[in-house]
Amino acid sequence: MTKEKFPVEYSRNLTSIQRSLYAYILSLLPNRTDAEDVLQETNLILCQKASEYDPAGHFQGWAFKIARFQVMKQITKNKRSKLHFNNEIVENLTTDDFDPERIRITQKALQYCYEALPEHMRTVAKMRFREEMNLKEISVKIKRPLGSISATLHRIRSNLSKCVQNKMLAYKREAEY
Repeated sequence: MTKEKFPVEYSRNLTSIQRSLYAYILSLLPNRTDAEDVLQETNLILCQKASEYDPAGHFQGWAFKIARFQVMKQITKNKRSKLHFNNEIVENLTTDDFDPERIRITQKALQYCYEALPEHMRTVAKMRFREEMNLKEISVKIKRPLGSISATLHRIRSNLSKCVQNKMLAYKREAEY
């Protein structure tokens, strides 16, 4: 491929994966604002590294690997303020080789686990992560002490993490048979 054509093809590749790249990032981060920030940062890095990309390689896998590092950076940045999966879990859910089936299964497991939460936990999770309310606002709205809300969010994180890991093991066992 000539150097003149490379940027055009690179741009096409980058444009064509935007939806799946965003979905991948969103599957690893708890809210859309963080996911959008990480998508922008990932796109910036991908543009900066355009000359490093090997056209014979798997573009989407390469882009997702860069996105994974940006997700881990964002998780570290947000560690105290919002729901997060620790870097070890993100590493377990993502691999160096892009695997769309694994991502689909992980998203399915997370959705199942979220729906399996007791209703009061889903309500708190929705207020915190979809409506992006802070702990004090949630406490006032549902008339529960701030410490109780914090403990509930901790249990939500723990329950989701354990459930997703168990579901992934179950899917893996099923695939082996």
